[in-house]
Amino acid sequence: MSFPPMIMRVKIDQPDTRVNLWLPLFIICPIVFIIGLGLFLLLLLLMLLGAIIFQRFGWLRLLIYSFPPVIGCLFALRGLKVDVNGGSERLLISFI
Repeated sequence: MSFPPMIMRVKIDQPDTRVNLWLPLFIICPIVFIIGLGLFLLLLLLMLLGAIIFQRFGWLRLLIYSFPPVIGCLFALRGLKVDVNGGSERLLISFI
């Protein structure tokens, strides 16, 4: 079973500054979820109208079936490392 990443590490190395951040995603994700839930409740009418329009054009099935692959991609972020070097500057983002 695959689990989503729990920590995101952001490391920025420049000649004059160094930043090393460890962002706990297991704390940030519930906050984002609560904000998203609030926005969802506010925009529920527009979403129902959009679902009716999607159903009319036959896109509702595509919308419903695309949800599991999107979640799978988010869960597959664990172990991803992005390392960008530009001369004397460096940016490293990794999901643990």
